[in-house]
Amino acid sequence: MSTRMEDRTKGFYGTLVSGEKLAVIANQIYPLMYQGIDTKCRIDDLLLIELAEKDVWGESKFALVCNEGVGWEQDAYGTIPVPTNVGHGWLNGRVHISVEVIKSCLTDKKVDIAEYVRVFGDRLDDNVAIWQNAMTEKTKKGGRVNA
Repeated sequence: MSTRMEDRTKGFYGTLVSGEKLAVIANQIYPLMYQGIDTKCRIDDLLLIELAEKDVWGESKFALVCNEGVGWEQDAYGTIPVPTNVGHGWLNGRVHISVEVIKSCLTDKKVDIAEYVRVFGDRLDDNVAIWQNAMTEKTKKGGRVNA
């Protein structure tokens, strides 16, 4: 497999999600999960993609993907585990946030997943291909995934 971004298949778009906005939400959830936590988490910007698989009600199903191509799929409850970073890593984890709330954190930036995931060896190229195979459709440049 190639490790050059130019060689990746293009045309699979998602919408960038503001990590800063997600962190505001996650920082409200953490104290409820862990009594006495007053440390604030941070969340990197993530890419929201639409998957070909539908949820149990036949509606679109989504996933969040980070810049290494690692991703988290929507569960049966309509939430996605959002990865968080806290301090020196003692509380790095995930906070489940509903797809609808995640959508409220969308930016207006559409990004091709082939360009979003950084280049660093075959593993990241494989991750891109895995998510491309899972996505709803190959959209035209600038097209919007139904998010």
